[in-house]
Amino acid sequence: MPNDNHGDQSGDNSLNVGVGDFRGANVNISHNERPTFTPEQLHIERHPAFGGRSLDSKSVSVFGYITGLGTMIGLYFTLFRPPFGEQSSWSTFFMFSFIVAGLAVALSAALRRRKFEHFFGSRHYLEISNTGRLRVNRLTAQCPWCGSLMHLRRVGPKEGPRDDQFICVRNPAQHTVQLDPTVLPDIED
Repeated sequence: MPNDNHGDQSGDNSLNVGVGDFRGANVNISHNERPTFTPEQLHIERHPAFGGRSLDSKSVSVFGYITGLGTMIGLYFTLFRPPFGEQSSWSTFFMFSFIVAGLAVALSAALRRRKFEHFFGSRHYLEISNTGRLRVNRLTAQCPWCGSLMHLRRVGPKEGPRDDQFICVRNPAQHTVQLDPTVLPDIED
């Protein structure tokens, strides 16, 4: 016997549990379904940081590779010159430079795939244009419920998944819209 759903999901929004077969059925118990909005309905605006300046993502990657190679060479000669094992203050500088180089390479590669990324601990977001230029932007929207200003924030637990949400200035507890960055219009250069 096939496992078809033989029940009716229409009714008064109540859930009655019996001996019915729920396999393959979509059951919605929550009334807290949030409506979805288009970027045009939210009037999303980008506010460029750093005077609207941008960087080429390939240049950032090349900078990372060259800096990483240079710091590895410098770190080697700092740590392993006679007498061996003596650490100087230059080794700390080279280690820090290597971390910066690794972040530049990783960030550039991630942005080419995702095109939208939160900028470390701030209200700003890194975006990549159609031509591969990296830009730092702040995004705002108009609240669809009360018409107030909304700011894009990264919210969620410190140790767990965090979401990008537009949060209303007037009613931040109830007026929130989760952002799907794939629906944002592309940045044209």
